[in-house]
Amino acid sequence: MADWIRRSYTGVGLTQYRPGRHLNALQEPHLGKVILCIDVSGSMAYRERGRTRLAHAVAGAERFVTDAVRHHYRVGLVLWNHQVQQFVPLSRGEDAVRKALRRAPITGGNNIIPTLRLGIRELGQLGGDRVLAIFGDGDIGPARPAVTVAREAAALGIRIIVRGLGEHAAAQLNLIATEAPEAEGGGTVLRDAAEMEQGIASMARSLIGPGLAAGRRGGKP
Repeated sequence: MADWIRRSYTGVGLTQYRPGRHLNALQEPHLGKVILCIDVSGSMAYRERGRTRLAHAVAGAERFVTDAVRHHYRVGLVLWNHQVQQFVPLSRGEDAVRKALRRAPITGGNNIIPTLRLGIRELGQLGGDRVLAIFGDGDIGPARPAVTVAREAAALGIRIIVRGLGEHAAAQLNLIATEAPEAEGGGTVLRDAAEMEQGIASMARSLIGPGLAAGRRGGKP
């Protein structure tokens, strides 16, 4: 055996020193980041089970945010229709996202491309697990250009997970998803308002430890 091989390993014991002032900066590149994207187009005003679709979606979104923060993800929010209606930047806390959700407007049509481009801008150059979690209740706008932009996001290591209200919405969103439903631990189709809250909240299952993210990146768009 070569005599340069170290045969024993020693180290200092545990200390009582507090973390240094640079700890947050050192942790930041490795933390997960997720932007939750909630459809606020005109059809979200339809009422089901006594509440608007948006009210059901907000209830699920708030549960998602709580789970994401508990799993050490920074969380941002996009309220989307044919454009980015409102954007809340990434944060370690829940307050700003919750406030925006509770004041969400309902207006406009659908085009997911501005939301995807925002995701690339905000997440593309960051480290750690980076996720766009998208919910919609209709189409995604021009499908072929949307798939092209989704591929740009995937090439940067951004994961796109989706939930759609109804078969049509789910099929449209699946065009841009980077992961099959079975990889997320559930289906992408939410069949009615009764499934919306749980379905949106369930997207948090696919948030994983940043150290495992490399094996889940990239995808099919």
